[in-house]
This record gives sequence, structure tokens and C-alpha cells, in this order.
Amino acid sequence: MAKLVGKWKLDRSENFEDYMKAIGVSVLIRKAALIFPNPTCEIEQPSDDQYIITMNVPVVMTHVQKFTLGEPFEDMIPNGDKQMTIVEQDGDEKLHFREKDVSDPPHVVTRELVGNEMVMTLNKGSACCKRVFKRLK
Repeated sequence: MAKLVGKWKLDRSENFEDYMKAIGVSVLIRKAALIFPNPTCEIEQPSDDQYIITMNVPVVMTHVQKFTLGEPFEDMIPNGDKQMTIVEQDGDEKLHFREKDVSDPPHVVTRELVGNEMVMTLNKGSACCKRVFKRLK
């Protein structure tokens, strides 16, 4: 998993506004997220199975996820709702985030290394968004 550890900056997004609308993000937050479109994501790994992911969207919000692989933790999704989430590691280059108590349809987020980019895929039913980040350090 060490390959994802580091600081990343958003390079481009596909279907981000449609995804936010589909999961119930308010118009005000959606517009703010589009005006300040260069969030950073820092991934830290303090131990073998523990991670801290900090997503900083300037002016809008800073979202911190602290978790241990395979253990449920309370997470906040972009519409402000809280959900219990479980994170699983797939090899050395991919993390899967999924709801513990699966709603219909489930909310699933994947972060994976593709070449020298981190691709974050967000799915909720037919709403799908892809966000591509470039490494900063």
C-alpha cells in the first residue's frame, strides 16, 4: 500500500457534478466544490494496517478519514450523511471503501494507482465519477 502514500493534487474529474447531485449534495456545496476545483489528498500509513487520508478542498472543507483495514469506522460522505464504512486493501496499489450497512444502491469508493496517477472512482447506483490525482511528493 506504500505506493499510494504521499500527497496528491486533483488533475481532472469526470461526471463529478452529476455524482454529487445523485447522492444529494446541496446546490451550494456542489457549486463551491466546482469553483475551488483543486483539492489535495494526503495518504499516510502510520502502521501496517492503519491509514489516515486527508482530503483538503480549499475554502469548502477538510475531510479526515482514520481507519484500520477491515474494521468499520464512521465516515462522512459528500452530502454530509454519516455511514459506517469498511476499507479493504487489494494488492499494493488499491483501497476499496464500502458501506458496512449497505444501502440500495451501495456507495463504493476505490482509490488505486494507475501508472503514476491515483484514480479515485466513486459509485452510487448509476452515478459514477472518476477523479484523477497527480503526485505532489
